[in-house]
Amino acid sequence: MRLLRDVLFDNPAIEDDREALAFRDRRLTYGDLRQRVRQAGNALRDAGIGHGDRVAVLLENGNEFIELFYAITGIGAVIVPLNYRLSAEEHAAILADAAPVFMVSSPTYQDNVARVRDAVPSIATVIMVGGGPYRNYEDFLAGGSDRILDQAIDPEDTAALLYTSGTTSLPKGVMLCHRNYLADYDNIHETLGIGRDVVNLQISPLYHAAAQHTFAQIWGGGRTVLLPKFDPGHVLELIEAERINYLFVVPTMLYNVLDHPDIDRFDLSSIRLISYGAAPMTEARRREAVSRFGNVFVHAYGLTECTAHATMLNREEHVHRGGSIGRGLPGSELIVVDNDGNPVPPHAHGEIRVRGRQVMKGYWNRPEATAETLAGGWLHTGDIGTWDEDGYVRVVDRKKDIIISGGANIFPKDVEEVLAQHTAVAEVAVYGIPHDNWGETVEAAVVLKRGADVEAEALIGHARSHLAHFKAPRSIRFLDALPRNPSGKILKRELRQSASQ
Repeated sequence: MRLLRDVLFDNPAIEDDREALAFRDRRLTYGDLRQRVRQAGNALRDAGIGHGDRVAVLLENGNEFIELFYAITGIGAVIVPLNYRLSAEEHAAILADAAPVFMVSSPTYQDNVARVRDAVPSIATVIMVGGGPYRNYEDFLAGGSDRILDQAIDPEDTAALLYTSGTTSLPKGVMLCHRNYLADYDNIHETLGIGRDVVNLQISPLYHAAAQHTFAQIWGGGRTVLLPKFDPGHVLELIEAERINYLFVVPTMLYNVLDHPDIDRFDLSSIRLISYGAAPMTEARRREAVSRFGNVFVHAYGLTECTAHATMLNREEHVHRGGSIGRGLPGSELIVVDNDGNPVPPHAHGEIRVRGRQVMKGYWNRPEATAETLAGGWLHTGDIGTWDEDGYVRVVDRKKDIIISGGANIFPKDVEEVLAQHTAVAEVAVYGIPHDNWGETVEAAVVLKRGADVEAEALIGHARSHLAHFKAPRSIRFLDALPRNPSGKILKRELRQSASQ
């Protein structure tokens, strides 16, 4: 397979009568999906969408998103998925950069769409899934022919612009080509061995790189159940009803499922594999998850800039290498380097860098940022880590999140692991706040478990009993929830900003 459309139309793992997608009360076979993708692709061509044109998609999870992904990329155009949690102003800023000519959304976001159209004149046409003030998606689809999609496409052509979450800066458009996607699918399959017997539950947003888990299941001929938005109770219901055996979660989603008051009512025995990523899982909560689901966890590490995956820690390795992100996938190389780009010895700290066929082409309209991030032919991740003699890598922290107090480096992850061991703590984020004498001091934002109660002084004392006193937090903030981006990463930038107000 050379192109994304080959996953659907030139794939021996797929047969027309096999079920591909389940969404609410709709069931689509692979034959149904192929037909709808052909119709959508041809309807887009008839609407004037050509090679390299950008098509914006503002939708929650659903079969329409999957159809549009293959239809848009299948005619050589570029899909621009949008985070539906953003404001109209944020959407407009992204789309002014991407300059799409076509947009697909739903009535839920029609106010945003109207405001975006006023601000982004390149958008000539809008259609909507489920009606609303614009042309209906199903009517649009019905107008497309069923002829094969055979437009000339090069594997190096950009297939998608995925905008970064902007945890430390404004979003940048990551250009992923057909080769990037196929290399990532290949890595997933070679590492996990997933295939036609997989029943996948897609609970992360499809506009994010986590969509790779569903696209990889389609590559392997499996079946996917789509959840519009994450809801822990609904997740438990679908695992039991659909006999789900595979899902990807970010740790906060898993914590919400584990903490659901009715979890004991559900039969979860079908689960064979849970992949988690986007953020680390604390050791205390990992042990809790293993006691509930068994040794079914794999840890995936990567960035949008490398099409989601660079390393994986498998189920067996979790037992002996807990806390590691694993080793590079078959198609990936990893190094840990100092500030001058020289490899560091085992167990020394340095920046993690990645090289492989899944690494992005670059950032859209950002040549300087591209040159900096891909300098020397390696993807500079911005993550600080270590490696051991066997090649296993550990992420210590984000380069920009390291706290420097009185000249000493404090890694927030070390403090978070200790605080997470307290029985009252559900989630915690540690960050630095300005201090006149020390430069920065340590503060922790804590979410308590349901029904738990603890004083800030008790948590600070707990930390001091396990850490050097200069590493322990000087202050604790209790929050109902930690601010996160759509991929589940904690927005420490927001915590620092709110702490200084």
